Amino acid sequence: MKKTIYIINAILFMGCCLLVSTTAPDVKDIDVNNKITYVNSDIIKKEEVIEIAPVEVVEEEPEVIEKTPEKVVEYLPKEDVVVGKDEIIEDNTPVDSGSTYVPPIVVGSTFIGTMSGYGSDIGDYTASEHYIGDSIYYNDSTYGSVRILAGDRDIPFGTVIEVSNSNAGSFIGIVLDTGRNIGFDRLYDFDLLFETSKEALNYGVSKNVTFKILRVGY
Repeated sequence: MKKTIYIINAILFMGCCLLVSTTAPDVKDIDVNNKITYVNSDIIKKEEVIEIAPVEVVEEEPEVIEKTPEKVVEYLPKEDVVVGKDEIIEDNTPVDSGSTYVPPIVVGSTFIGTMSGYGSDIGDYTASEHYIGDSIYYNDSTYGSVRILAGDRDIPFGTVIEVSNSNAGSFIGIVLDTGRNIGFDRLYDFDLLFETSKEALNYGVSKNVTFKILRVGY
């Protein structure tokens, strides 16, 4: 009896083992399927499209620096002036301006300038060695008794000038002297001789005086 039971149990055990061996899944197939699944999954990931929102770029405007314009000072060259007969040139430039303007010293030329005064008591002789101890006038052979003037060093001694619109009135003068502050590039254009320095001081300075050259030299 026991032997029969053992035989039946052995048959049942073998039958169970056979059943398990026939229904178990193939491991190779599972690997292949998993591989295929993995490959397909990778393809899907590669085909995914990721949309990135565009970044707005703000362009900054260049900074504008306003530069204050420099002051420009123009220096114009001094033109040569040719003066004809009876042409008037105004010359009121003082000595400290650095002007070197000299009007043409020719007969008939007319120009406007300044005239001061000085006294004969400062010396007995002019720069032309004319004695002034006796009179402030000079007796010219052509123009008669004329006033003595100190003028620019470029004016020859003996030059006769008609003077008008001065504090001393209108008269004819002759250039017989020079002075430290007298000249076209100096403080005054002409200096009129007076008997005393006090009288010359009272005369002062005449501006906008008209000078007309009647003769150049003796």
